[in-house]
Formats: sequence, C-alpha cells, structure tokens
Amino acid sequence: MKPSKTFYLKLYLFWAVWVSIRALLYACVLSLVATAAVYAFKGFAPLHKATFLALQEIVLFSFPIAFSMSFIVALLLVFRALFLQKIDAFRFELYSCSGEKIQKPLLSDITAIWRKWLFVTLWTILIFMVLFLGISKLLFGSFPPLSWLNGWSLYLLVMTLGGAVFVFIVHKCTKIKILNA
Repeated sequence: MKPSKTFYLKLYLFWAVWVSIRALLYACVLSLVATAAVYAFKGFAPLHKATFLALQEIVLFSFPIAFSMSFIVALLLVFRALFLQKIDAFRFELYSCSGEKIQKPLLSDITAIWRKWLFVTLWTILIFMVLFLGISKLLFGSFPPLSWLNGWSLYLLVMTLGGAVFVFIVHKCTKIKILNA
C-alpha cells in the first residue's frame, strides 16, 4: 500500500513540530545553564531586584544564541528520530549503500542524508530569495528593506522550505524505505 497525500502532510508536521519543540527546549535549558554559570562565576550575588534584572538580561541575551545552536542540532537529530517514528501505519528504514538494513541508525549513518538535505535547502532558500527580490523589484520598483532579512524570516524560510525539502528527500532518497508497519 502506498502512502496517501495526507501522509506527506503528516510527515511535514512531524518534522516541523519535532524541530521547533526540541530547539525551544534545548535553548531554554542552555540559556538557563549559561545564566546559572554566570551567576555562579560572579560569586552568587544576593538576590535583589537588580540581581534578578541582571539575570533576566543574561537569559534574554543568551537565548537567541542558544536557540540558533539548538536549532541546527535539532535539524540533524530529526533525521534520527524519523526512524523511530510511525506515521499512518508506515515506518521508515535506513539502508546502507550496499543495501543492508541499518537496525539502529547512528549520527554517522544519517549525516550523509542531512548534508544532502542541508545543501538542497540552502539552494531552495537562495532561489526563493532571488525570485522574491526580483518580483518585489518588478512590482514595487524597489527592493524590500534589508531589515526583512532577520532571524525570524530565516527561521520561517527554513521551517517552510526546509520541511518541504525534508519530505521530498524522505520520498526520493534510495537509502530510506517507507514500509507498512
């Protein structure tokens, strides 16, 4: 039995939710650990209003950095989580180049697929940006402000286009088989 059209939508939603939640959780933990480390390094200052405001600033400063790092890690780990997941009674299996099934995929087994995903995603985002800039120039007579290219817009581009590339690679990759559970 072949997967239905909703299967690929569910696969995309699995990817998007898994990456977003894990990146957010990892970033929260990393920023709180960084804040605790700074607090300890500064000698455990007495907890007054000024101390709490300073700790809040440290969390707010470290969170975007931690989120960026954890987002990249989550984008890699989602490929490993895929092989532990069942969607619509279908499971995913990874095969080696020689055609042997890999029982428990390690990160070293997944990095080749992740690099392919990363390469295709980067090119997809670049092509989208060129088309967006060209259409914007044609319709409005000027380019959009450079402030539009920020962390939020890049995150949204990776989440939309990267998810589409993820589904495409899972569907087309010869090392990944989609089987009935």
